[in-house]
Amino acid sequence: MMNLELQVREKSNQNVNKCLQCLKCSSGCPIASWMDYKPNQINRMIQMGDKDRVLCSSVIWLCVGCQTCLTRCPMQIDIPRVMDTLREIAIKEKIPSKQPNVTMFHQLFLNSVKRWGRAHEVELIGLFKLKSGNLFQDMQAGQQMFLKGKLNIFPEIIKDKKAVKQMFKRSK
Repeated sequence: MMNLELQVREKSNQNVNKCLQCLKCSSGCPIASWMDYKPNQINRMIQMGDKDRVLCSSVIWLCVGCQTCLTRCPMQIDIPRVMDTLREIAIKEKIPSKQPNVTMFHQLFLNSVKRWGRAHEVELIGLFKLKSGNLFQDMQAGQQMFLKGKLNIFPEIIKDKKAVKQMFKRSK
């Protein structure tokens, strides 16, 4: 069985062994205060081969991929890409998330991107609310976003959907 560091390097094309533990990624992360481990700690645990703690952590599901960490990293380690890879490994190994409904949201998001070429927010929100049983939660915020034109009823369809399908096919 391949160790976690090699799996991450192979799937994400990122070398977490380059991490200097300078903490720039963690100090700039906008959601670090909600994480059980900071991004630099995840890098260190991957280096040390602590697969169970990494894949059972909340941080891999909480990372929103804003790339603040990447822009601050002196070694240009793409931590959002590493987190995506860790999520995929956790799903493949059937390790449940500690965060309620996050795996379902992740799958709904990927399905939307696969279908339209990008996430269709109205579809994503509607399916998530329906499946999570919180249909009326955040209704007022959703209404305000819709009235301000922040949510489109119809999805934006990209021109090259075939390329997206090929991308999903290659990722399996």
